[in-house]
Amino acid sequence: MIKDVTEKLEVSSVPCNHRSPKIVGGSEAGKSELPFMVSLTRRGGHFCGASILNEQWLVTAGHCVCNGLNKIFQTSQIQGVIGLHSISQYLNGNSAEKSTPIRINFKNIVPHPKYECTNVKNDIALLQLDAPLVFTERVKPICVTVENPLIEYENQLATVSGWGWTNENQEEGHKADVLKKVAVKIWNNNSCEKSYKLNGKPNSLISDTQLCAGYKNGGADSCWADSGGPLIMKNQILVGIVSTGIGCARPGLPGIYTRVSKYVNWIESVLRKNTNI
Repeated sequence: MIKDVTEKLEVSSVPCNHRSPKIVGGSEAGKSELPFMVSLTRRGGHFCGASILNEQWLVTAGHCVCNGLNKIFQTSQIQGVIGLHSISQYLNGNSAEKSTPIRINFKNIVPHPKYECTNVKNDIALLQLDAPLVFTERVKPICVTVENPLIEYENQLATVSGWGWTNENQEEGHKADVLKKVAVKIWNNNSCEKSYKLNGKPNSLISDTQLCAGYKNGGADSCWADSGGPLIMKNQILVGIVSTGIGCARPGLPGIYTRVSKYVNWIESVLRKNTNI
């Protein structure tokens, strides 16, 4: 048995290990269960997810920072909400909780230098906040690790979360109001690519900077507006970012995620250049 000697990238002033953890086929998350989750909003509406790396930075998908004209958003065009559980309660301002959701603004948007809005390759971006976060029970960072070739996550279960659609057919489903989560199984990349080709997508290529997660029979997956959200292991390690796929929860077509371990060096370089870590 291979021993897990994963090395964490320490980028925050507080430990990233804490509680273990709309989505198709999922369940509601507890109010403080996923404290690293962020809702990205535009014109007041949720459109993507993100994860807290430290007091000043979030990580999301590259396509979440692209506008409809295939250009990167201006920082004033998008915001975030931290400590969020129910979108409707937040919008209605009727939360009686001690730790209420907080809107945040950005001063810097950094997509991967090789990312293009028209391509799913290198689908990752960093968002720098205009003011440092104050960590609470409801607001904490996620763990990111330096890539270790000895650690293999294939066939293990991971958790994906978000406020996205609950059904691929938007006439049957709806955007989740309360944060949802679902367990999905990580696939071998070759098996994923073969499955896509067998299911009518002959030109599908799964690169080593991507990973697949889902089930052969479908039924559980991320969906529209879950993009940018985290795929985490039970040890709170961020292994994937919701990126792309065909539909939602279709048999033989698991979700495709950005493989975070391939971008740790880039993440660290951006953070070191712009913050003191």
